[in-house]
Amino acid sequence: MSDVILNIRGLEKSFGALKATDGVTLDLRRGEIHALIGPNGAGKSTLIKQITGELRQDRGTITFEGQAIDTLDAAARARLGLARSFQVSSVVPEFTALENTMLAVLGAGGGVFRFLRPALQDRALTDPARFHLEQAGLAGREGVPASTLSHGERRRLEIAMALAMRPRAFLLDEPMAGMGAEGARDLTAILSDLRAEAPILLVEHDMDAVFALADRISVLVYGRIIATGPVAEIRANPEVRRSYLGEEA
Repeated sequence: MSDVILNIRGLEKSFGALKATDGVTLDLRRGEIHALIGPNGAGKSTLIKQITGELRQDRGTITFEGQAIDTLDAAARARLGLARSFQVSSVVPEFTALENTMLAVLGAGGGVFRFLRPALQDRALTDPARFHLEQAGLAGREGVPASTLSHGERRRLEIAMALAMRPRAFLLDEPMAGMGAEGARDLTAILSDLRAEAPILLVEHDMDAVFALADRISVLVYGRIIATGPVAEIRANPEVRRSYLGEEA
């Protein structure tokens, strides 16, 4: 079995004269956290949307667990186990943390959530939902409506919901955004453990978190990967220091 679970080769995407993705090649391997960093406007969001199927690339290929997924829409890619977290629209504000996670458990099984009260008594839904909430650091907060959770707790709820979908890989888009130092430290610890569940492609601006978490880092500048490697190599790379870290080479 190949160690590579997500393989991206020669990806290109243009909007008129703007080349937002310029021949991007990278991969995600089993058991790792691969961080994608770059300045604002580098093309990170456009790249992630191509991977998830929200945008179709102009050229290049994307394979997931050896299967070409270029022609699949976002829903089909999610069903294969490519989970993108931190999409606020996936959380129902008036539902509790437990109910939201039960929705994800049910969705992973192909069910339809029609009757809330009977479902709350169904241990086939509640037991895995509670387990995933505990994994995400929300034990004891099951009965709290999502609308009243703190910012950091809502991020954790989104992780629990992603876990409930039984992902084969995570795409996490700036999970530390808006968090204070303590919340970022707590979430860093949770994400570090998650790589055992599924590898993570992590888009993040918090460089302390990136350096603490990443097994490898790819640096995207103007739609082009300028370097990929382990943390020490990226920190020492003169072009990266000049282009992104704001240091003199």
